[in-house]
Amino acid sequence: MSKKKKEWRAEKERLLSLGLEDRRKDYRGNYVPLDKIATWANHDNNTATEEEEQKSFSLADKVSLYKGDITTLEVDAIVNAANSSLLGGGGVDGCIHRAAGHLLYEECHALNGCETGKAKITCGYDLPAKYVIHTVGPIARGNVGQSQRDDLESCYKYSLKLMKDNNLRSVAFPCISTGIYGFPNEPAAEIALKTVHDWILSNQDEIDRVIFCVFLETDYEIFKRKMSDFFSPDNDDHKTEKDAGVEEGNTEPVEGGEDDDVADKKDEKQDEEMLSQQEESTEDVTMQSQDPEGESPDAESKDEEAKPPEKGEPTVEASPTAKKKVEQENEKETLKKEGQGEDPQVAESTKSADTGADTNQETEVPMEVLDADQSVTTAKESNTSSSTKDGQGDKNTQE
Repeated sequence: MSKKKKEWRAEKERLLSLGLEDRRKDYRGNYVPLDKIATWANHDNNTATEEEEQKSFSLADKVSLYKGDITTLEVDAIVNAANSSLLGGGGVDGCIHRAAGHLLYEECHALNGCETGKAKITCGYDLPAKYVIHTVGPIARGNVGQSQRDDLESCYKYSLKLMKDNNLRSVAFPCISTGIYGFPNEPAAEIALKTVHDWILSNQDEIDRVIFCVFLETDYEIFKRKMSDFFSPDNDDHKTEKDAGVEEGNTEPVEGGEDDDVADKKDEKQDEEMLSQQEESTEDVTMQSQDPEGESPDAESKDEEAKPPEKGEPTVEASPTAKKKVEQENEKETLKKEGQGEDPQVAESTKSADTGADTNQETEVPMEVLDADQSVTTAKESNTSSSTKDGQGDKNTQE
């Protein structure tokens, strides 16, 4: 083992065994402790209320936006936007190598480079950060295709995986590939935020803080504008429900239209509601028809109309009879005024005749009328016999 290799291995072992206060003695310059870096929930331009900040789980409490030098952050690990050799270069890569010291170069040399989209981890040495995670971003130079997007997303995923594998709780990311590699700042920020957001949802107990550390004002404004889309406390419920939708059998609608499964489920739900309403209405009709005491008034009236009249029960016709009775009453009043009263028997017989005309039964002649007719006949016979006798008496007298 060479002297240089022995040197970095020994120093790495020593540094990682020290407590926080002892390690601070070896820092070369100023440092920014984690508790001095505000979370997004407490960011100056964030409008979250105390009630929202006290939620059981808030993504906004897991992330921070920091503008400054990444080499001063006292976190478990910082991420280096390295080249494939891992031996240092320009931009943030060169700054990290200079701040960490030559031992970082020696350990990186032993790693034999790194592929695009992958990551490797080393000690932080003279840095306030315990570790440095080196990842190689894609070279875009203004030409951003799906391959470049996938590689950039992979950089963040591999870095987070290494952090989790080494039981680290805090990490700071620079803007990967946006420097001389030419990845446009807007889509780069979008990929970084989305990838970290999804990872935290799946590993919320494995992380305390993810810091997006930017150096340029342009990147700061981009991240500041987009952070609320992914980590605002107002959107926590929406984002959580979206990922939990698989367990509950629900999916969120995608942009530009509604998901087919959601539309099918809505249609099925509407069909079930319509069927249930039809079944309820059918049950109501069935119950009414089966209820022996629940016969409707309409049914009773129809039965009464269909029921034939009993024998001897007069059937009253509305208009003709009423008119006839009115005429008869008028005639009676007229006759009374003139002093020509109507024979009660004749009136009775007329009335009976009228009533009989209204019924469908045979007209029965009142007994009184028959007696009156018989009395008239008897009177005629008696008169005839008396006249005959008188004639005979006159004849005898004449004789």
